[in-house]
Amino acid sequence: MKKIIYNIIIFVGILLLSASCEDMMSIHGKYTEGGEIIYAPKLDSIAFLPGKGEIMFRYWLYNSPNVKSVDVFWNNGADSLIIPVNPDTGTDSSEVLFTNLPERSYTFDVYTRDKYGNISLTSTGASTSYGDNFQKTLLQRKIKNVSISDKGGKIEWFAAAETLAGIQIRYLSGKGDTLQLSMAAESREILCPDVKAGSSFSYRSLYLPEKTAIDTFAVAWQKCDTPFPSIYEYDKSDWKIVDYSDQEAGDGGGVETLIDGDLNNWWHSQYSGSLAPLPHWAVIDLTSPKKICKIDTWRRPACSDSRSVQYWTSDDYTDDSSWVEISEGMFVSGDLLTMDIPDPGVTTKRYLKILLPDSNRSPITNIAEISLYGK
Repeated sequence: MKKIIYNIIIFVGILLLSASCEDMMSIHGKYTEGGEIIYAPKLDSIAFLPGKGEIMFRYWLYNSPNVKSVDVFWNNGADSLIIPVNPDTGTDSSEVLFTNLPERSYTFDVYTRDKYGNISLTSTGASTSYGDNFQKTLLQRKIKNVSISDKGGKIEWFAAAETLAGIQIRYLSGKGDTLQLSMAAESREILCPDVKAGSSFSYRSLYLPEKTAIDTFAVAWQKCDTPFPSIYEYDKSDWKIVDYSDQEAGDGGGVETLIDGDLNNWWHSQYSGSLAPLPHWAVIDLTSPKKICKIDTWRRPACSDSRSVQYWTSDDYTDDSSWVEISEGMFVSGDLLTMDIPDPGVTTKRYLKILLPDSNRSPITNIAEISLYGK
């Protein structure tokens, strides 16, 4: 009896398996009617790059000599472009610009079609066409400071917006010519060589809506409200102290601090062991003669020891008889002494000597910084 039941179960299972196979063949047959489906080679890769009222389509084919066209569809298939191609073996690439696209995002379906009429599986890409709406969001990069030196005019900027691509600047040269420079977005300052002192400049900010964008958006040219100063400070970076009378290096940092650009350190006269006698002096190698219209001298902050200041110039600092005095002044109040040189000013020789002949607490003196200015 058990054997009969077992045989019945086996028979029923065979019947059910046969019915299932017939159903599967029936479903598969819908897709194989007329033969097996053949696909054209799919694009190896695609890219859609955003632009101003346009989008750039780039594609790459690999080993597809039978492909005859690349077909692109967008706006749910309402718009299309058939791109004839004649690829070879290996890698083949090309690009097509879609123009006159209203400002919005787009999705593209891309196929290839071979010479037998077969199409490939779909490649899908997306990108954006930018226009007036994006342009309206753009602002000029903010300027932090405008200064001038004998090296040129310097413009310093605040941090850049994420989409900023760069800055363009137009300014006047010393000869009156209009010059133009470009500055990368990651830079915080730019030097304008041979700038005309006291002149204004214009600038504009350039933006890329995305890093891969093919077009740049520019803010309108704008004149800066702050012109370059009419006088400039000479660059001290290559100056050197070549001789001096004495110093107390442990108090303020030593004689080299006269030209380091920092008012929080200073050259102090010697007092270790015994006080060095007046006058105190230091010689600076300017590397070349400088035509000056103003000299600024700072003494130690909140200290009134230093009193009179003289400046002398020479082409040979070892020859005592060669020194010529060009300016003299006296601290009255505060830490800054400004000596204006009458127009057209004086031209120094290569070496400049600062000489301190007296003191309000004789013989102690201290000077924090020296700056020369030209026109």
